[in-house]
Amino acid sequence: MRFRGRQVPAYRFVYCLATRTPAAADEVVRHRCHNRRCINPDHLELGTRADNKHDDWEYWANGIDGWLL
Repeated sequence: MRFRGRQVPAYRFVYCLATRTPAAADEVVRHRCHNRRCINPDHLELGTRADNKHDDWEYWANGIDGWLL
């Protein structure tokens, strides 16, 4: 989607709008559900690229995140 002349992923726009938190350029919106198509704000979280990669490693190793339990 386009916002202020920039192309941004829909999930990033939805997260920032729902939480009223602007995301810096070096921050990523993490999908806690591991579904890139998901735009549910409850499944989205702001973090760093390192946090996002750590989430991937945990998911690949264990198959599920602890936040779902």
